[in-house]
Amino acid sequence: MLTGLVSVTFRKLTPEKIVYLAKEAGLDGIEWGGDIHCPPGDIQTARKVGALTRGCGLTVISYGSYYRAGLGGPFEQVLESAIALGTENIRIWAGETGSAQANRDDWIRVTEEARKASDMAAARGISVSFEYHGNTLTDSLPSAERLLAEVGRENVFTYWQPHPCSSAEDNVWSVRRLVELKKLKNLHVFSWEGDDRMPLAHSEERWRRCLSEAAPSDPALLLEFVKGDDPSQMLEDAQTLIRLRQGI
Repeated sequence: MLTGLVSVTFRKLTPEKIVYLAKEAGLDGIEWGGDIHCPPGDIQTARKVGALTRGCGLTVISYGSYYRAGLGGPFEQVLESAIALGTENIRIWAGETGSAQANRDDWIRVTEEARKASDMAAARGISVSFEYHGNTLTDSLPSAERLLAEVGRENVFTYWQPHPCSSAEDNVWSVRRLVELKKLKNLHVFSWEGDDRMPLAHSEERWRRCLSEAAPSDPALLLEFVKGDDPSQMLEDAQTLIRLRQGI
């Protein structure tokens, strides 16, 4: 399992500084965000950032786009930026409505646009993976399962991150089920207590169980939501993450 950093963890830092931090931390790669560091359609920047990443011995693990299937936005620029970055995965969002509030039309729009995006990406050898997040159709395990089945494409996967209202057992089960489905791509790794960010070591035991379940899918483990947006805290969290991976 690769370890990495989500670049939007440090939106105020330059790509050069983020690459330096990831390298110093001993991580394997970076998921580059599409809102600040690699805007969709800015091919020159994407090529530069991709080359910078690889030049430091790191992998471009994913393109973290803010494309939301179901809203009618263009996917072409997102795909071209991913190609320019040199990555094999694009993270997208499953609409902007939670599964409990979504109606039939919401499901149809998200499904159809996700199919179109995944077909375009497949033609270039790229996978598409949903953000596992509130206020989308992948805000829970049942809704994520349903959407993945309805999209029905081999190159479509989902990320996973802990649900704030779920128990440790429920989180472990969610990871196990996505592995069984062969639909787990990457994990966003962080530690929260309520609304407070904590050092990753605070949740080390909980993450150890989840990573053990995730291991058969070989997902990338991507640090996000660092306490205080502090680079020194990220360096500490990276050591915790690397220790967790070594223990699997």
